[in-house]
Amino acid sequence: MRIWNLVVKEFIQLARDWLMTAFILTLPALQLALMAQATGSRVSGLKAAVLDLDHSTASRQVVSLLAANHRELNLCRYPSTREEALSLFDRGEVVLVAIIPTGFEEDLRSPYRVPQVQLITDASNSVAGSVALRGAQAAIAAFSANWQRAQGHAPVVELRPIIRFNPALNVRYFSTSAQVGFIIYQVTLVVASLGLARERELGTLEQLLVMPITRVELIIGKAIPAAILGMTDFFLMLAVAVFGFHVPLRGSLPLLAGLTFLFVIAEIGYGLLISSLAHTQQQAILLVFVLAMVDMTFSGYMVRIKFLPPFLQAVAQAVPFSHYLTIIRGVMLKGIGMGILWPHALAMVATGMVVAGVAVHALGRTLD
Repeated sequence: MRIWNLVVKEFIQLARDWLMTAFILTLPALQLALMAQATGSRVSGLKAAVLDLDHSTASRQVVSLLAANHRELNLCRYPSTREEALSLFDRGEVVLVAIIPTGFEEDLRSPYRVPQVQLITDASNSVAGSVALRGAQAAIAAFSANWQRAQGHAPVVELRPIIRFNPALNVRYFSTSAQVGFIIYQVTLVVASLGLARERELGTLEQLLVMPITRVELIIGKAIPAAILGMTDFFLMLAVAVFGFHVPLRGSLPLLAGLTFLFVIAEIGYGLLISSLAHTQQQAILLVFVLAMVDMTFSGYMVRIKFLPPFLQAVAQAVPFSHYLTIIRGVMLKGIGMGILWPHALAMVATGMVVAGVAVHALGRTLD
């Protein structure tokens, strides 16, 4: 009977904290539904581009077949130069570029020359790169079959695939770089959220409030250790990924470190906001767990953002973790610079400023 009374007491306390109970029950169900939808869907609609330098009837047929392959490809860009086509990879706008060279139709009709089509794929995500390459190869095979029916002979089109950023199609590159970002995210958020919650739980917050320091100085003093630990963790995890698992670092280390610092500052704002809501360390950890589930869902870490409903795709743009994943993968795997990444940096700064402002205001009211 005494045990049953304790059980009833726990459920009564959960019922009083109805907001937390709702989060615990609904967010895992939402995450499971989104993950089940994503894993049950095949990789399809990968954005592709075609550079037609021949402008012949045969090349237009190849373009039409590439555009018709909706299962794997979404032919959405038609660059006019090779340089423009390659720049699409840096901006993450396409996964594959097909280049049809000048003289393609003449080579088809000549018994002495072999027609060629160059397929360039972004394999920073090895799964998407492989699927896009397979879809383009299927379109070229369909073109050869159509040509045989129309002309009476089957041309041998030589495909010249170029796999960029990950020639070995090593899936570890894509997953390990994301894991580095997630560990930095976890450490920073936990340390920032526990600072004031620990003081409040231990009863030492009142002693801090009577010290000759301002509220802003107190908040900054709690934020600096989280920033130092977050950046220390970044360099440690980056070293493990590069030297331990041989994940390439093709871009600028100072650039990646600077953008990581912006991400850490943004997550400290979330941690301070949690500190203003949590009265104990247990509550802070639980809120971190809830926020981590939300951010993992909307960041593309577990579920591709394109599989989310349009409204949730818009929400994902306000999640700093989603932008940081793009940054760390872009710098490490593609070697891209600030000229491409500045919108993601700006989004992190804007979100961080808004959240930090709300957190400071909430903490100020709590401390007063």
